[in-house]
Amino acid sequence: MAGKATFTLKEDESGEIVVRGEDIAEIVPDADFRFSLLILKNGDKHFVTGTKEEIEDKLEANES
Repeated sequence: MAGKATFTLKEDESGEIVVRGEDIAEIVPDADFRFSLLILKNGDKHFVTGTKEEIEDKLEANES
């Protein structure tokens, strides 16, 4: 998971966050499995659209 990708925020669908795979400490799936909680190594937490697998796939697809 070393790539960088843009994800849509759950709380604000017009908002986006760019995250590098190396900055992610943990990906926690939400109960409805349409969203995931990204816990970053710096302590920040963001609910984003996508399953854990979709997020991992997106990061891997954008590896440089």
